Amino acid sequence: MKIIVTGVPSCAGALYTGTELAPNALRKTDLLPSLLKMDFPVEDRGNLLQGKILARHNIPPVRNWPAPREVWDEIVEEQAAIFEEDAFSIILGGDCSIIVGTFTAFQKVFGENTYLIVIDGHFDTVAPDGNRCIGAAGMGLWFLAQDTHVWWTEKRVPVERIMVLGTYTPGETLGIEHIPYEKFLTDEGSEELARMLKSIPEDAGILVHFDVDVLHESIMPAAYSPSNTGLDINSASRLFSILLKDQRVKGIEVTEFAANKERASKSAATVAHLLIEGLKMRHPLPLSGESV
Repeated sequence: MKIIVTGVPSCAGALYTGTELAPNALRKTDLLPSLLKMDFPVEDRGNLLQGKILARHNIPPVRNWPAPREVWDEIVEEQAAIFEEDAFSIILGGDCSIIVGTFTAFQKVFGENTYLIVIDGHFDTVAPDGNRCIGAAGMGLWFLAQDTHVWWTEKRVPVERIMVLGTYTPGETLGIEHIPYEKFLTDEGSEELARMLKSIPEDAGILVHFDVDVLHESIMPAAYSPSNTGLDINSASRLFSILLKDQRVKGIEVTEFAANKERASKSAATVAHLLIEGLKMRHPLPLSGESV
């Protein structure tokens, strides 16, 4: 299985900077060397948005608009470089709003029989409101499931094709099926996730969106919004092992990692560990390998 790595160094959906530094910070971990040692052919295709100057402002309703839309457009334009039918994609973001572009690109490559599994402590379902300025990072699922060609060009994604795992903050669900983080602290979460995966057609393609703030701040202090509520390393490892061993999962994106925070290197190592351990489930006999 070839692994494609692409960076989306963007903070277009956020109030503060930091997530635009994440792709290069995550590359400094043992993620790519470890995948090579497992004999995965790894192609690092660099970062998108090179040389692009994105607007930053606090004008309602969507902070920094149209910068988030510019990011989505470039992701979709580069869909063939990010996703291939016979490869597994790792997308290093970036704030949470990149989900609009990545899932749109994913659908264009893999077709409409595709599903989005979101690992996130929050429901990113906030609707634009002219009376307040909100970052697109909190609106990603709303843009995908509710927008009617006002902010984005694509048709709505049916909520039945979106699933959210690990939430600990109340929010508008839009009818999206979800499993709260408390259940992943016991076997109940794994059992519900297995049931959820069983409901997805065998011939479907799945993209996983990973917002690092789903993890407890003790293991993820460099989350854009660290929290004293969230998954510990053991529950997170179980979750990733179940998800990433599923052959229908064709890619994962990492978001909301603020590489300008203290202890960022420790947090980056945690992200790498979860991805490595999860992907081991797809390659049970590790061998030494070389880059291609």
